[in-house]
Amino acid sequence: MEKTIADLKATLLEIYSETTVAHILHPRNTERVSNPDGVAACRSGCGETMKIWLKVRNQVVENAAYWTDGCAATIACGSMVTDLVKDKTVAEALDITGRHVADALVELPDGNFHCAQLAADTLAHALKDYLSLKQQPWKKLYR
Repeated sequence: MEKTIADLKATLLEIYSETTVAHILHPRNTERVSNPDGVAACRSGCGETMKIWLKVRNQVVENAAYWTDGCAATIACGSMVTDLVKDKTVAEALDITGRHVADALVELPDGNFHCAQLAADTLAHALKDYLSLKQQPWKKLYR
């Protein structure tokens, strides 16, 4: 028996909020940012990987994108963290935590909190990469 998108959505709604399911089924910001100003990849204790690319102009995150090989919750967290960071100053973006990501997804199950933390950690590393490259722009040539 084939599952339809409606069946999948109904199954996901038994576990996750509407907001989380929307980010799972229609993830945002999945197109890689060309010539990024900051980039990072992190791996969770579960073995999931996330990569985030940032474009920063005048100390404001203009664009953000992500990739993950993780589960549905990790997909939602990557989608949400890249939405949250857009139009934030670098200082504001550095304050985004796993709790912010989980809260924005509305009732992310506790068992999936590590996915939100992975997204926040990857964002923090991408921001630190941006700050490092800003101090030593020649390093961007060796990416």
